[in-house]
Amino acid sequence: MRIGMQWKIVFLYSLLILFAMQLSGVYLVKSLENYYLRNYAYSQLAQGELLGSFIRRYLIEDEQQGELISGLIAEFGGSIPGTETMVLDRHGRLLGGPDQRSFSLLGGRIIQDDVLLALSGNRVENIRVDPETGIRYYFLALPVKQSSSVVGVVFLRGSLEHIYLTLREIKLILITGWLIVLGIAVVIGFLLTRTITVPIREVTSRAAAMAGGDFSQLIEVRSEDEIGELGKMFNFLTSRLQGTLKEISSEKNKVEAFLNYMTDGIVAFNKEGEAIHINPSAEQILEWSESPVELGLQGDVIFEKFFPPGELHELLQGTGPFTKEIQLSFPYERTLQVHFAPFKEDGTLQGMLVVLHDVTKERVFSRMQQEFVANVSHELRTPLTTIKNYVETLLNGAQEDPGIRQRFLQVVEKETERMVKMVKDLLVLSQIDYQKTNWVKEEVDLVSLVCEVLEQVELERQARKICLLTDLPEKEIKVHLNRDKIRQVLLNLMDNAIKFTPLGGVIEVRVFRKENSICTAVKDTGIGIPPEEVERVFERFFRVDKTRSRDSGGTGLGLSIARNIVKAHGGSITLESKIDEGTEVTFCLPL
Repeated sequence: MRIGMQWKIVFLYSLLILFAMQLSGVYLVKSLENYYLRNYAYSQLAQGELLGSFIRRYLIEDEQQGELISGLIAEFGGSIPGTETMVLDRHGRLLGGPDQRSFSLLGGRIIQDDVLLALSGNRVENIRVDPETGIRYYFLALPVKQSSSVVGVVFLRGSLEHIYLTLREIKLILITGWLIVLGIAVVIGFLLTRTITVPIREVTSRAAAMAGGDFSQLIEVRSEDEIGELGKMFNFLTSRLQGTLKEISSEKNKVEAFLNYMTDGIVAFNKEGEAIHINPSAEQILEWSESPVELGLQGDVIFEKFFPPGELHELLQGTGPFTKEIQLSFPYERTLQVHFAPFKEDGTLQGMLVVLHDVTKERVFSRMQQEFVANVSHELRTPLTTIKNYVETLLNGAQEDPGIRQRFLQVVEKETERMVKMVKDLLVLSQIDYQKTNWVKEEVDLVSLVCEVLEQVELERQARKICLLTDLPEKEIKVHLNRDKIRQVLLNLMDNAIKFTPLGGVIEVRVFRKENSICTAVKDTGIGIPPEEVERVFERFFRVDKTRSRDSGGTGLGLSIARNIVKAHGGSITLESKIDEGTEVTFCLPL
């Protein structure tokens, strides 16, 4: 059975009030009971002490006068209705009682615990219930003393029924009041909870309408309390949800546009291996001519020309992304990179996204470039040796025409050095390409190495009247590297900065820490590089201005070599440049 929140709140609210009234009522009744009993006990004690003081002189006489004592008891007992009074001597014998029946017991010994304790000098108070009538009685045994000796006992017994009758009437009044208050509280609780549950029901109905697809639901805010805040937040949620759905729809259209117009092929499979989406690029790459409505075919049908039967289902069971390169020979030779990326929901594999990237041109270009480097290096080695021998011969013996000889030797030497530098650069790149970088690394002070390179280019810098600014740490910075290769990187960077900085320019060299790396930056105020060509400066043989680079002796390999050397050391290199403002190249090596 469903119990509404309103009933729960009223029930708990009523229980709380009932508990509070019960607790306060019990405390009140108990306090009244203690108050009445305390007053009754005080009056009985005062009555007993007063009676004891009157009869003390009769108790110390040798012959007690029982009739006189009984008369005194009758006079005192009349002042407190319902109280029975007895007087005992020092031996526990009854000397007087409350009525005529006690005369028959005069002179008899009464042995009770209360009497014995009183005869020993102790005052005894107690409340007992008569087992036959169920009436509560108050008992007081008060010793009567002369000096320090007990000469008698005054024994009082009074009924407490009038007190408990009064308490029962008070309880009846409290219970009646509780019922009236509880009824009023229930009514107020229903009215109070209605102000909460009615707006909540409205919110629930509006939310159900939104769940059905109607996102135009709004709630009328009638108050400024928490319920009103709830209504405002619901309206805000509705507006945000409408905006979010519009954004999702827009993003969906964007994604579809990206998929449809991107050059890479995209094929999505569900966990059963069925194709659920294929973009036009994938259709072109796969030469798939079927209509998109026929998606749902088994993936093996689409990839039957690439993989053995059933292999796609094995690939779909993979737990992480991976890449596979395949070769196609029909209708022409192609190289495809196939990237497999599983997509999951709550940790459960839902399918696989396959990205097809045609890398035929990249592979051909890379192969041609590598072949070119190897061929150029091989072909230039013999001519360089011949030219070198010829120059040495001229310098050692040819003296016929000093003008021609000098000019000839300078030209040949310049070209020779340029070709030798190119061969060396190409050999370095070839070694790095084929991972033949078995360099000997050692702990080197990078600051000292930078200073050595700066001294090496000092004459050329001064010749161009370039100002040098340095920001180097005062302490040594030890880095695990190959000294000669990093020297080559620094020389390449400084050589470029000097070549492309006009006369009177400024070059700044900095060495600084960056997280777990040590970085070296070379910044100049040269001609700069166009923004569209910044990303290509690390490509082999790339020159921003081929004529200017050729005139300055550049080969287009310096930055490419620098990048490969830095990467071989586990570092990174970046370049930032602005036209007519200068260029800054920074490379970082791990500490």
